[in-house]
Amino acid sequence: MSHYSTMVFDVGGTLLRFNLDALARAYVDAGARLGASLDAAHARAVVAELERELPMRTRQRLISLETDNGEGFWNDFYSEGFRRLGVTTDVSAAAANIRAHFQRGEFETVFDDVIPTLDALTARGYTLGILSNFSPNCEDVLRRVGVHRYFAFFVVSAIAGVEKPNPRIFDLMVRAANRPRSEIVYIGDSMFHDIEGAQRAGIAAVLVDRLNQHRDWNGARVQTLSELIEYFEE
Repeated sequence: MSHYSTMVFDVGGTLLRFNLDALARAYVDAGARLGASLDAAHARAVVAELERELPMRTRQRLISLETDNGEGFWNDFYSEGFRRLGVTTDVSAAAANIRAHFQRGEFETVFDDVIPTLDALTARGYTLGILSNFSPNCEDVLRRVGVHRYFAFFVVSAIAGVEKPNPRIFDLMVRAANRPRSEIVYIGDSMFHDIEGAQRAGIAAVLVDRLNQHRDWNGARVQTLSELIEYFEE
């Protein structure tokens, strides 16, 4: 076991991803109600593209701190999906419906490597926690996808009143972990929110680079969560 006692995880993009098939079906079904015949494969490609763009789209806006949990942001985000699919009618109600289902966690699922990795880390005695820019229902969503039980504490931006990369939320994470800062490592997929934020707070961090977009990054980096086991036991 490494000198770290506590591993803290980001949620979106690290543990959870869009359920692309379910979200694509929602677009196809909504399109049918709007009189537009949408191709399922095209819809899936569009939502995958939007998912890849999400980290950059959220850099300039503290969505989880807005009084409506970013309702306008998400409505625009899902409306953009309809635009890319060629729907030219008013999609505001359809986008709002998709947003409502998404915010209840109905279009999110865990990456395939998540549960095996959490099982392995727990078996090795690590304490696991969550630090996420997320709406207040973060724990409910984690229960829905079956991973809530792995985590000893949760620091959620919408509840804490501060978002990553602000170092103050990492300080709250240290307090929640109740461990020395030197024993904590933060694991996330965003260079801006996760890695830079942790570094500014004096916390070790590992980048989860699933799409291999940061191959020139010379810091700690893995492409899958399963690599964490070997990484920390080297």
